Amino acid sequence: MNGHGRTRRPGKHSEAAAASRRRGLGPAATGAAGLVLLLVIGAAAAASVFARSGGSSAASRDGRPPVGTDASIAPAGAAGGARDRPGQASPSHPSGTAGKTGLPDASGIPLTGPGTFVTAPGHSATVGAAGARKVLRYEVEVENGTGVSPAAAAAQIERVLADPRGWTADGTSAFARVSSGTPDFVVEIATPGTVDRICGTYGLDTGGEENCDVGQHVMVNLKRWLLATQYYAHDVTSYRALIINHEVGHFLGHGHVTCPGPGEPAPVMMQQIKGLHGCRTNVWPYTSDGTYLTGPPLK
Repeated sequence: MNGHGRTRRPGKHSEAAAASRRRGLGPAATGAAGLVLLLVIGAAAAASVFARSGGSSAASRDGRPPVGTDASIAPAGAAGGARDRPGQASPSHPSGTAGKTGLPDASGIPLTGPGTFVTAPGHSATVGAAGARKVLRYEVEVENGTGVSPAAAAAQIERVLADPRGWTADGTSAFARVSSGTPDFVVEIATPGTVDRICGTYGLDTGGEENCDVGQHVMVNLKRWLLATQYYAHDVTSYRALIINHEVGHFLGHGHVTCPGPGEPAPVMMQQIKGLHGCRTNVWPYTSDGTYLTGPPLK
């Protein structure tokens, strides 16, 4: 299976039959000799299979099914939602695709890191309403060893926070990325273990899978940054916008909401990884005409 064929070599009984034909044996002699050979070889083969299987022709000694049987192929699973976290990685699927649970596979992504960060250099222009109460200064940091470019991550986050469908559409928020001084908040892309540790100090259980906003920390789980979730696995870039808008939304004081109705855009403050509940995927808090997308408060 999986594109790999198995070539069978001729058995001994085939070779014996060919030899008897070459020797010119008569039909009766040939039939008798072939029958004897088949009985002997069949018994020997059965004994060999029994011995190799540890006393069972259905399974090997370590409990795995014999190679080449359908039982050795892992069955495909169905997609499903979970508690703000994807299912376990499935090594049978490449990184970034849906695994047995229908959720993105995290194999190959480091689970822990050194807990040290690199700050993205430079700064951005201020974006947002001219009459904003305060320009929120933020840094972008990436944990060492993740393989994520701090500069590239910062550029993506800048675009998200500057988008006219983002939080600046509220008429009161403004943002500027910095790399020195004292920021108002820090977007930190980190390994699951580091996210768990930092979020855990504030009493949150991120379970190796979730993002969080605690204190001045907007913590982004490396798995989510690289793989998104089952609903956005085909468009990881858009999901990154959802991460930033959701967690920065918490920093601005917005709480969780639910789906406003079937077919409606899912609010960014909805925990979309738990399920869309009839809503459509959406990563922006506002529409292009300035309409705020929200729903009933989560109870």
